Amino acid sequence: MSRSELPVIACVTAYNEESTIGAVISALKACPLVDRVQVVDDGSEDATAAIAEALGARTLRLPRRVPVGEAIMHHLDDEEGEVILLWCDADLVGLRPDHVGTLIDRFRMGQMMQVTSSRGVPPTWPGWARNRVIKALWAWLFGPISGERAILKSDFCAAKALAASLQWSEMMRGYGIVLFLNWYASRFGGGSVTCYFDDLTQRQKYQKWKTDHPVRQMVAQWGQFAAVWGKIRLNRGRIEALAVEQAPLPSSRF
Repeated sequence: MSRSELPVIACVTAYNEESTIGAVISALKACPLVDRVQVVDDGSEDATAAIAEALGARTLRLPRRVPVGEAIMHHLDDEEGEVILLWCDADLVGLRPDHVGTLIDRFRMGQMMQVTSSRGVPPTWPGWARNRVIKALWAWLFGPISGERAILKSDFCAAKALAASLQWSEMMRGYGIVLFLNWYASRFGGGSVTCYFDDLTQRQKYQKWKTDHPVRQMVAQWGQFAAVWGKIRLNRGRIEALAVEQAPLPSSRF
């Protein structure tokens, strides 16, 4: 079955996103290319899950908050057969159906393992942060870290299995999941393509974390990125050798 024939499941993972999740789900449901919207509520303490259910999204309520990568894995619980997974953050501001359609169309027309988004940044940020050259440099170092990405279920599961073989499952439970997917895509999956949406922003994490130490939380998040980035580079030879032994490698280039 070609990519153009595969169903698209929009997967939203949310924690305390009652102010934005309604608009995100509405935009996803309004895109004719999306077959279903499902939400994993990561132990929210507000009305996030209730809003998702009221809008008709298939909703799984986790009893307690877990690391973001672990929450994402729950989207695979009910999926059988090959599908296109469209990961989407719940804290987006300005998401429109045409943004969603662009991501899906680029994925269906291409040969790359994943298509991701690059969002705009808040107007209060300095001008250099909005420069595409800076964004390109960042992407070269770390790859796309946006929460919006289209990927085949089989490719995601192959990367997950490789991490398990490396005994790195713990790494996939946190924010490092996106860096491992980026490396896997660049080495074995035909790479990544980024769609730029300068009119799409997000609610910043420090605005929703219920903590007196938002800087500490941000440092911890970026610490996970740095740890995974270093671990991949220090173990590149071992990872590649094990990946070649592990079948199948991403072979879903239709």
